[in-house]
Amino acid sequence: MPGVEDLAAAELESLGARVTGSLAGFDRRASLLFFDTADPGKVVREAALLEDVFAVLIDAPAPAGRTAPRRMASMLEPRVLDSALRERQGLGARRGRSYKVVARVAGRQAYRRSDIEAAFTRRLHAILPHWVPERGAAAVELWAHVIGERLVVALRLSTDELAQRRWKRAHLPASLKPTVARALVALAGTGAGRICVDPMCGAGTIVRECRDATADGIAAGGDIDPDAVRAARVNAGRRAALARWDATRLPLRDASVDAIVTNPPFGRQHEAGPGVRALYRAVLRESARVLRPGGRCVVLTAARRPLEEALPPALRVRSRRRLLLRGLSATAFTLERT
Repeated sequence: MPGVEDLAAAELESLGARVTGSLAGFDRRASLLFFDTADPGKVVREAALLEDVFAVLIDAPAPAGRTAPRRMASMLEPRVLDSALRERQGLGARRGRSYKVVARVAGRQAYRRSDIEAAFTRRLHAILPHWVPERGAAAVELWAHVIGERLVVALRLSTDELAQRRWKRAHLPASLKPTVARALVALAGTGAGRICVDPMCGAGTIVRECRDATADGIAAGGDIDPDAVRAARVNAGRRAALARWDATRLPLRDASVDAIVTNPPFGRQHEAGPGVRALYRAVLRESARVLRPGGRCVVLTAARRPLEEALPPALRVRSRRRLLLRGLSATAFTLERT
């Protein structure tokens, strides 16, 4: 996830992995972290900031020229693929004998992405003659990245559940991805015994991620929309405290909250007009009131200027991080209560 690579690296290290490198900037939608671990299953089961986990099969200079896809595919060794398949099966992966190739090309090349997919599909057929290729969902996914002069080929170990979460059953328009919500929670620095609040909780994604990240703490949220509160109750679970409230008049005591994490209205459906500006002023004023000194308020918005203009004196900007959400550039502001 571009913009939060350092947070993901810290999470990997907390899970016993050793981060060895990264690739970013080649694609606005994604970045790659490379790591070594003796327990890939632990990463697949417990990582909250990663979209996917792969076993790297090839990491080498990319051949050039029109025949490059065929030469790349020839670099895939049967014993390396077999080892990764056995590792994947040990993680309880989907069973079956179907596969598909996903290719990504960054930079100007003498071939197309479809040429790489075709070359690796032929190579997999040669190595796994009794398996069948699939265009849709397949038991096994092989990803081939050509990034400038570097070739990275990897077998996907994780499933969609790593990024999407099993618990997210209720959805609302513009609802955050759980991995993005967890990144915001990490920026807030939630920990044991802390109180984390989302004053405009929507479908409850941030509240649930606060709950899962805060041992023995309190995760709370509310929304003025009753449909949102109902959706949040489905997603956030019984351990979260939820209520219908007005984020501009929170029913919370002064200096009673350790962290506020929220994703206020912004983007194509909510232009940064007078209504949004007034909402930001009122919500940030309330956030400053209920936060304890030193507490953090993390706000994700594409309305950067309205937020900066709405900042009350009691909140100072600690950091700004650029993220891409559904093709829209947004900024995660980390604010601190003085």
